[in-house]
Amino acid sequence: MTISSISLAGSTADDPRDNLDADATESPLQLIAVSSATTVDGMPTLRVVDPRSAAKIAAELGRQRGVDLDTDALRRLVMSCVEPVGFHVTRHRVGTGWLWIVETRQFVTMFTLTPSNDRLGDQLIYAADPSFGSRTTNKDGRPVGHIAVPMPESDGTYAKVVYTASRDTLMEATDRNCLAVRDDNPQYDIGPDIIHRSLTTVFTTLRYTGGTNELEQVSADGNSRLASAYAQITVDPAWLPQRLRTQYEGARPTLMPSMLMQCDVNERRDLTRKIIKANEDRLALPERSTLKDLKERNAAVCALNALTAPVQVIVGYEDDDPEHGMERFASAVRSLLVRMNVGVKTFDTGAQNAVIAEEIVLAAQQSEFFDDEEVALLIGREDVTKVMTAYGLDPELRDLRAMMVIAKCSVNATRLNKAMREKFSAKKVMLKHRSAVASELILRSYGAVMTPGDLDRSRNALNSGCIWQSLVDRPWDAVVVNDDEGVDRVLRGAVEELAPVGEKETVTGVPGPFARLLGVLGMVALVVGGGLTSPKGSSEKEIGDPIDRSSVGSIVDKLTTFPWGLRLLAENIKRNRAGMPLLGVQVPDGTTDIEHFDDPTASVASRDARLRHAVRIATQGRAEETAASAEENAFNELCRTITLADDAFQTYRSIRSEDPSPGLLPSHQTDGPIKKLEFMAKALNRMTAEDQDQ
Repeated sequence: MTISSISLAGSTADDPRDNLDADATESPLQLIAVSSATTVDGMPTLRVVDPRSAAKIAAELGRQRGVDLDTDALRRLVMSCVEPVGFHVTRHRVGTGWLWIVETRQFVTMFTLTPSNDRLGDQLIYAADPSFGSRTTNKDGRPVGHIAVPMPESDGTYAKVVYTASRDTLMEATDRNCLAVRDDNPQYDIGPDIIHRSLTTVFTTLRYTGGTNELEQVSADGNSRLASAYAQITVDPAWLPQRLRTQYEGARPTLMPSMLMQCDVNERRDLTRKIIKANEDRLALPERSTLKDLKERNAAVCALNALTAPVQVIVGYEDDDPEHGMERFASAVRSLLVRMNVGVKTFDTGAQNAVIAEEIVLAAQQSEFFDDEEVALLIGREDVTKVMTAYGLDPELRDLRAMMVIAKCSVNATRLNKAMREKFSAKKVMLKHRSAVASELILRSYGAVMTPGDLDRSRNALNSGCIWQSLVDRPWDAVVVNDDEGVDRVLRGAVEELAPVGEKETVTGVPGPFARLLGVLGMVALVVGGGLTSPKGSSEKEIGDPIDRSSVGSIVDKLTTFPWGLRLLAENIKRNRAGMPLLGVQVPDGTTDIEHFDDPTASVASRDARLRHAVRIATQGRAEETAASAEENAFNELCRTITLADDAFQTYRSIRSEDPSPGLLPSHQTDGPIKKLEFMAKALNRMTAEDQDQ
């Protein structure tokens, strides 16, 4: 059957402008052969695999060592291939074992993108956010933002992962992922050229709530390449099953994941054949020296070049501990992607920390440190209302979930520390590791109500150190603080711990559990409310005097040693919960007095600078610089410079990664920097105290 309705197949030029000679800037593109199949005229072509042949080849593949897929998955794998011959199973090392992989070339119409792209992990709206339901759609029902779907679980028997959610949620999340990576990392060479760099795919069961289980093959890595390939392939609604045509009536959409996810494997094979035939028919028409003809021919070439991709299909898993079987398969897949940085673009720090945080929580669950309720609360991909209520906490108060996250991440326990060491590849657990985990999990309560800029600012602040040493070393409890009365109760306890004496409230005690609890809630309020951010040297220019450049956790820890600091924290907890501007503090010129300022128009930078200045004056005064303060300032400056160096290094890596095959750097260029970095790391390690039982 000849498909005559395709708009590419324009054999006449009704518009006089189409009779112009082809523009010199529009050059003919070349169709690149990716299979040995040819037409009767000897032209390269593509053919889908016959189901009967696929069954035989699938049975042979299933007998190879390392393959742990059921019959349906193996048959689907083979039917998706351009030429299913010569399968060779190889294994790749991950943290907990080995992943078994086959490399082949497949039709991109036979698999789709993942519903949960780990590269977007720090940009998603999570169900832990109390505004999740109302903020993920506009009034007219159109989607807003990127939805975090429930985490994939291991199948338990086969090398497959399982997503459990409604059909609409999974299709919508997959479409959003497709559009997001297409915009963020477009691959303009796909279409004019074929896809050269392999995608990594994994077989997946989509367990639709209240519905059926459907088998899918998804691209765990290479999403931007796949999305860019889809963008080159337009679909005539007449090629789709009858039940889907009305969705796209009157349009010629580009290929989208939801379109494919509504088709079974046989319907996708049929769609693939029609795409091939329509575009090959267009190329078979006689060439004409018009711009319209050239554009249509090039569009057909792009569609055919983009229709296939080299794929590394994960077909099996071998755990280092045979007793685990397939339990850790899902974690192993994620670990492969993050550790090997498969793809042209490395993970951003926030996205990488988001993945590592989830891996740590799941590893701690496997060691029976966290129970199911704690895991649900920490990861936040599902509604946490029931869990929060079971703890006696108001699920509408975001800072209470943040309090629980910090409480769980600051526990100095052997099983949790082991998970952190393994996932961060560190010899010992440092505060920076705990803070990196906590910061990403905390912000999952704020994605629907904070702008991307405010989220980035808060992430940088929390990553500077949102867990301080006394939270790890000394006892404190996350307790019910559901209202202003609860905040006042904690404040009274914290002030009593300091035991202030006299009108000037000379402190005779030390911060205790109440002060630490108030500090945690107050820190969250200051950071997300815009009163405290990551330390910056520019703040000193605004104040005209040195400030305290330590981490946000260190600033709050110091605030808890002063009665005025405790009151500031308590007041801002209440204000932040009420959506009011924060109360600030400042030091009048030439004095050491701490006074409040209540200016709703004050900028984040101004509030932060004044608070850091007040903390420095309160702890050091305006006296001559002491040896201790000089050391602290020098260390803070060192940390700032290291951060700048890391930023420069990441920029260099990003530029270097644009070259698909960068050459190795000559040793005379790298020897000096490497030796300096190694010397600094060793020296700083010797100066660092270890946490107990880390």
